[in-house]
Amino acid sequence: MGSLQPFSGGSSPLPQDPQPSATRGAADGSYSSFFPAGSSYYSRLLALSSGPEDHFFANLHAVIRDFMDVPILVAATADVTAPDGYRLQYQRNMDERDSLPVIDRKFVNQALRSGRTMLFGRLPKLPTGGYLQSTGDGAGSILVAPMRHEGKLLGYIAIRSRREGMYGDLELEYLTAAADLAAVSVRSKLVGDEARARSTELRLMLEAARALSAERDLRRLFSRLHRLVGNVMDAGTFYVALGSWEQGVMTLPYCIDHYKLVDPGGPIPLEGSLSGHVFREGAAIIVRTAEDWRRYPWIERGDETDSPVSALAVPMRIGARTIGVICAQSTRPHAYTERDRDVMVAIAEQAAIAVENSQHLMRADQRARELQLLSEVSRALSSQLSIRALCQTVCNEVRRVMDAKVFFVALAAEAESAMRLEFAIEGDEVIDVDLVPLENSFAKRVMETRQPIVLQTGEEIDRQPHRTIHQSDGGSVRSVAMAPLRLGDRCIGVMSAQSYSERAFDESSVRILTAIGEQLALAVQNAQLFGDAKSRADRDPLTNLFHHRYLKTRLEEEISRSRFTNQPLVVLMMDIDNFKLVNDTYGHPAGDDALRMLTAVLQATCRGTDVIGRYGGDEFMIILPDTDAEHGLRIAEGIEVEVAGRELHLHDGTAIPLRCSIGLASVPADGWTPGEIIAKADAALYQSKRQGRPMARLQRVGTTQLRLDGNFEPVSELLAALLARDPATRSHLEHVNRLGKEFAEVVKLSESDTQSLLLASVLHDIGKIAIPDQVLRKPGRLTRDEYDLIRRHPQIGAMLIEHVPGFKDAANAVLHHHERYDGRGYPFKIAGEEIPLLARIVTLIDAFSAMVMDRPYHKGMDEAAALSELRKGAGTQFDPALVERFAQMVIDAQPH
Repeated sequence: MGSLQPFSGGSSPLPQDPQPSATRGAADGSYSSFFPAGSSYYSRLLALSSGPEDHFFANLHAVIRDFMDVPILVAATADVTAPDGYRLQYQRNMDERDSLPVIDRKFVNQALRSGRTMLFGRLPKLPTGGYLQSTGDGAGSILVAPMRHEGKLLGYIAIRSRREGMYGDLELEYLTAAADLAAVSVRSKLVGDEARARSTELRLMLEAARALSAERDLRRLFSRLHRLVGNVMDAGTFYVALGSWEQGVMTLPYCIDHYKLVDPGGPIPLEGSLSGHVFREGAAIIVRTAEDWRRYPWIERGDETDSPVSALAVPMRIGARTIGVICAQSTRPHAYTERDRDVMVAIAEQAAIAVENSQHLMRADQRARELQLLSEVSRALSSQLSIRALCQTVCNEVRRVMDAKVFFVALAAEAESAMRLEFAIEGDEVIDVDLVPLENSFAKRVMETRQPIVLQTGEEIDRQPHRTIHQSDGGSVRSVAMAPLRLGDRCIGVMSAQSYSERAFDESSVRILTAIGEQLALAVQNAQLFGDAKSRADRDPLTNLFHHRYLKTRLEEEISRSRFTNQPLVVLMMDIDNFKLVNDTYGHPAGDDALRMLTAVLQATCRGTDVIGRYGGDEFMIILPDTDAEHGLRIAEGIEVEVAGRELHLHDGTAIPLRCSIGLASVPADGWTPGEIIAKADAALYQSKRQGRPMARLQRVGTTQLRLDGNFEPVSELLAALLARDPATRSHLEHVNRLGKEFAEVVKLSESDTQSLLLASVLHDIGKIAIPDQVLRKPGRLTRDEYDLIRRHPQIGAMLIEHVPGFKDAANAVLHHHERYDGRGYPFKIAGEEIPLLARIVTLIDAFSAMVMDRPYHKGMDEAAALSELRKGAGTQFDPALVERFAQMVIDAQPH
């Protein structure tokens, strides 16, 4: 509340022209209602005491002038906030209205020190009281009377006349009586003001109590408190600061600066601030002037032009505890009094209780939310059996309630010096990291102590001798919270949330992380147990490799992933050559050792991402993700070489050499379904086993690769042109080439004829590259000229390759591969054995492949139906002797 000013100076109700003291009271009707005409001086004073207070000193001046010469009167009341301790309430010079009255301060001070009325000036005769003193400077006559009530000095009244010898004992007595009456009036005014102030304070306390008891939100609570305080004192700058002894800082949940709500930013230190000083000392402070701030040199005030002059800061206490500070500041000096302090202290005590209740409720709500979160996490974890999925679920839940731009879960690895990072994410990017060193890391500290840690600032992180287990790439981590994954007395890993902001994690965050960590630890253990059980169920007990059911499921998953990522996929099928003979000759234990030896070779040769399994019996399958056919072939060759370099040592010292056969199929070249891929790989395996030599090698043709036997490098451009015209013919060419190689062994062709057959099997339709597309792809009936043009493709093909070194016999087979055994073919209509043997073979295997292979325009038939069709054409289209030998080869190759 502002400085007390119980009286205003007001203007005198006396007439402007002074009249003789004997006649003025009767002549002036402006105050006749207060002063009955002809009344004595004391009666007039008594009448004045019952009048209005607003112009008390002006009316008093009028009464005194009726009885003595008093042109000048000054009245002042005691005020501790005034520079000299007194505040003027009235001052008037009736002789010179435009000038201020002048009464030397030294006379006032002398009278106040004496505690009685004193007269200054010269008199015709000496007074009997002995307290007359001369002004000594021709100042005229002066009387100064202290206003006292019940021994307390309340102010003074001073009068002056410019004429010497105007005042004596009577005037001294009159002024003393006037001062006594004024003291009673001032006291009455003070009592009234005190009562009104108390009433205002009580009303303020009640309103504060209602406001504080009805509000839970701290920001709204402090806003209502600010409005209440602003009604009784200057609160243009106002803030509430809540302190923490542990952290040594104060936070400002509510701050008004020059009537505007502002965000003060982060916490402020206890040292160097007014609120920190009050919080530490636990006592209120009133700063009245700019000079008063010098008593607190450690307090930073900022820019002098905008700094407060007055301040009132009171502690928020509950018993002996201080929880915060309420502070009001003003640019006016002497803006706050002791009464303001008492009011603010009372409000601060109520506010402290309200804040603590609100914080209790907030903590209860927080605990309820934590329990709700833990319940949701528990439900989410109970439905997951994948460790990665568990980590992802926990990450999502943690990010709902805290700022965790970086999050990871790391589990203890078998190597004690490292941890396995099961899941790590920064922003929205999942980070693929496997093992990370444990030495000198925060994780090791948490693992060893089995207690959480929280680091609130970048400086605090940098001071630590430890490093984070995951170094962020996206920003500078300034807050770290890490909790152990505990199972009883055992710690199986850590979970960490990290933020780019300082002080992002509080006690609640650490408590939540720790509780979630315990749930996650149990879920991880269950997932590991489930994984172990599932692994045992999915694995072959002899080799500990995946078994048939798992391999088919996994192959389907990998094919789907390959289709989604557009990455290649290779499948290898293999078995041990003559495995049945090993079992029959040396017994099943030896066969088991052979299987285990092959398992060891596969595990040593293949990559960690490859899937190795025992498909059945002595047959193994390897799934090679993100691998093209050429790379898969190199892996297969490595396995063949490794197996060939080993021997199976029996208990009796016998050493048995082992060999394996391998078949390869790739996605998408050999199909998009597990059935197609397994069938192609099996077919390649049996081909390799029948031939007793490694599978066909990949050869680059243009931008693609073909699995072919034979040297096609000299004609690769021609083959590329053929494939560009008809990409679907690729599988047909590989199939015919394989059939040609197998049948060459059946009919016992020479090495030279075999190589020519392999070339002709692939190049038999090479002449079609010279036939226009509109003719080759014509959907309707061909004209005679168009038909003749197509019938020329054998001759064109032969001309294209006959001059290539080593291709002469192959060119001859290409030239005649459309001749028929009955002589009705083309281009020369020759028959029987006049047709070159290689051409008759190409005719046969080309027809068989065309019937069994799936093509864009028809579904392939099964092999039995195709052989039936060949037999129907024996003697007319095909060489009957070759048909029977080919049919027997196909039948022998079929699995039994």
